[in-house]
Amino acid sequence: MSENKKDENSLIESQENVEQSDVQATFENRYRALQKEIDEVNDLLEKEKQKSFMALEKWKRAIADYQNLEKRTEQEIVDKVNAKTDKLIMDFLNIYENFVRAKNAYVKEDIDVEGLEVIIKNIESVLSGYEVKPIDAVGKIFDPNLHEAVSTINDQSLDDNTITKEIAKGYISQNRVIRASKVVVSKKNQINE
Repeated sequence: MSENKKDENSLIESQENVEQSDVQATFENRYRALQKEIDEVNDLLEKEKQKSFMALEKWKRAIADYQNLEKRTEQEIVDKVNAKTDKLIMDFLNIYENFVRAKNAYVKEDIDVEGLEVIIKNIESVLSGYEVKPIDAVGKIFDPNLHEAVSTINDQSLDDNTITKEIAKGYISQNRVIRASKVVVSKKNQINE
């Protein structure tokens, strides 16, 4: 009986080994399948992260483009309004200067200019309200942002580029030159020794 028992034990051990082997194979197969699914999910997750990153970058660029467009459009509007305003002020300045010339002509002829003086003062008040100021030129050093040189004279007593005469008055409004002063500028003769 002992041999039977040995055979029986051996058979049971074989069955247990087979079962254990089957369980281990099933477990390994399931583990590989799960690992494959995890790898696929990780790949999908990485692709979605890349898509999300690209979408975020596109969104940031679109926002930046919109902000730039908004600033550019705003600046274009400001520039157009300033150009129209400057033209209107220039037209108004021409009228103002005509009144000043008329007053000076009437003064030379001893004609009463009291009415013209009132008109000129009113115009100056309006110009001041819009921050329109004349550019000081005579005696100043030439600045191409404020002055337009129409002529030069030789004068050894003055520094180069000193403005000696103003041909036409220039004006500034809100830190913008509406019209540059037309001026005569001094130059020193270069004496060869």
